[in-house]
Amino acid sequence: MTLATTDSVFVRGLEFEGNHGYTAAERRGTRRFRVDLTIELPLAAAAASDKIVDTIDYWKISEIVVALGTKSTYKLIEALAGAMAAQIQELVPHARVIIQLEKLAPPCPGVPAACGVRLVLPPAGDR
Repeated sequence: MTLATTDSVFVRGLEFEGNHGYTAAERRGTRRFRVDLTIELPLAAAAASDKIVDTIDYWKISEIVVALGTKSTYKLIEALAGAMAAQIQELVPHARVIIQLEKLAPPCPGVPAACGVRLVLPPAGDR
């Protein structure tokens, strides 16, 4: 199924502290992370019905992201972002999930404000 829509539900600037990093030293201490999510799915039914069952609850999305970010540990932020996107897509398999995950103030030369990844998970039927 190809999703031919530009409707979306989004969450911007969701932050949490987690123990993610490639080195054991990075994983021992917490670091701050920020997530931007876009879930593309048709919203005409929700616009007409005014019922949450016709859309995706961004409270649930936020809960998933924060729980994975704070209660698990990953070496790569690609893996963390992938786990977040996959769990969100379990709620809405027909949706396209776009996630941008940033590690704030990473321990890198040049002192960047953030480093991160952007993953796009197509609808389950498109894989």
